Amino acid sequence: MIPGVVVVFEVLSPTSGRTDRSVKLREYRAVPSIRRYVILEHSSASLTVLARAGTDEGWTATALTAEDTLPLPEIGIEIPVAELYAGTDLAPAEQAAAP
Repeated sequence: MIPGVVVVFEVLSPTSGRTDRSVKLREYRAVPSIRRYVILEHSSASLTVLARAGTDEGWTATALTAEDTLPLPEIGIEIPVAELYAGTDLAPAEQAAAP
């Protein structure tokens, strides 16, 4: 893993969900710099955000859908969830129709 990572994105596959939600979560918990773990679903335009304030803090889970915006204060940006799925079969209708 790259030193100093603060945000991790994981895209689930039909077979990786259990590993990503349990094994990898424990592994990422052991990395002091990681403050946010974003899990993108493979079957819907939605994601789970696990965030923590510090190494000794527990994770706080938030579910977001295509209508929401993903805040990433650790790196100073916000991303509309729909944009993460643009160009896929899961994109909201207005995103899928965009050129």
